[in-house]
This record gives sequence, structure tokens and C-alpha cells, in this order.
Amino acid sequence: MTIEFWPRRRKPRAAPKPKPRRQRRPKLPIRAGQAHQKLSQAIICGDHELASWLDLVVKQDLVIGPPDAVKDLRERLDAVMEPLPA
Repeated sequence: MTIEFWPRRRKPRAAPKPKPRRQRRPKLPIRAGQAHQKLSQAIICGDHELASWLDLVVKQDLVIGPPDAVKDLRERLDAVMEPLPA
């Protein structure tokens, strides 16, 4: 007489769906230098969501710093966010 041990489930458990990565966004308002760095990161990585988030933050005047730095950031964002020529 043998003792048989059966698995609790007949089918193997399905692999869990991967969770989307948590988006790391700094607390607002952000400094102009940090906004420049985030824009550079978005350009290098091709992260459209980060660029559009940064555009929204700048339009809501949540970027603090010297006025000339904020103006430069706005100009750079306008150049980046304009649609590509068809």
C-alpha cells in the first residue's frame, strides 16, 4: 500500500499579470533646473508621457525659478512639443 500525494491544483497557477510601473513624478512646484533635466530625460528616452506632463506643469505655472530660466524652458518645450512636419 502506497501513500499518494496529489497536488492541490490540477492546473498550474497562471502567472500574474505584470503591474504597470509607478510613474515617478516630483512634488509640485518644481524648480526650473529640475524641469530642464526632466525634459532632457524625456527627449533621450523618448518618453512622450513625461514630456506632456512637463508641458502641462509649465502651462499651469508650477515651475519656479528665475524668470529667464522659466522662459528658456517654455521656448524649449514649445520646440519639442510642436508636431512633426508631414
